[in-house]
Amino acid sequence: MNLDDVKKKWDYHERDVAASVEMWDSMADEFAEFEMPTKENSFLIKMIAEKNLISKEGSILDVGCGAGKYSFALSDACHQVTGLDLSPKMIEKANEKKSELGKENIEFYVNDWHASDLASMGYKGKFDLVIANMTPAVRNARTFLKLNEASKGHCVLTKPIKRKDPVSDAIRKMLDIADKKESADIEVLYALELLWLQGMLPEMHYEEQLWEMKKPIEAAYKLYANRMKSYRGLTPEEETKIRDYLVAIAEDGLVAENVETTIVTICWKV
Repeated sequence: MNLDDVKKKWDYHERDVAASVEMWDSMADEFAEFEMPTKENSFLIKMIAEKNLISKEGSILDVGCGAGKYSFALSDACHQVTGLDLSPKMIEKANEKKSELGKENIEFYVNDWHASDLASMGYKGKFDLVIANMTPAVRNARTFLKLNEASKGHCVLTKPIKRKDPVSDAIRKMLDIADKKESADIEVLYALELLWLQGMLPEMHYEEQLWEMKKPIEAAYKLYANRMKSYRGLTPEEETKIRDYLVAIAEDGLVAENVETTIVTICWKV
């Protein structure tokens, strides 16, 4: 298999962008309340420090930065951080935190990585380190290869694999799209193949995680309905089925979901 073959196979297309924006906007407040990642509580931060992937004079691009959690955590280790995210609310929260922390070396921008033209943005080969941490911004060969294009040093990608989402899985089965998954198993295989075919030798690390989530019914409905719209459009009847299901499983007005997953971290030199 050559590069073109992999590109053709890993060809996911962005679906309902408005639904994605609404979903991530709805979670911005939650994402803005974070514990700052450190070498002690984050493998990503520890690895970047131990491998000396960044210097005080270097620059970082944080693709799919959310509310800026890792941009802030890495800002003291480099000269400049640029954070990009599809969600205006996430960027709004990131800028609020930037003001609160007095971080002058971080810039946040609303950006659709899927549609971005790196040449016109002046991003080709610009950054010493490019990270894409747990983000749907990287979902196909084109968006993955953009990480390489933006870097002049190293890249780091983290993705969930072997993931089990009991509530999402039940809704997907209800909608006859059970083959669609949040787990990025196939995406990781494609990413590794693209790197190997280009002569790169990625390093990998695995970490087991359990995410315990509880949301009010309306917030849960926005999350799950918009997540399903990322795969295909929904009829009014299907939207009603999703809401009725969430109401049925809610306890004390809250929908709970425990997500089991393994986080894979891939690091490589461009």
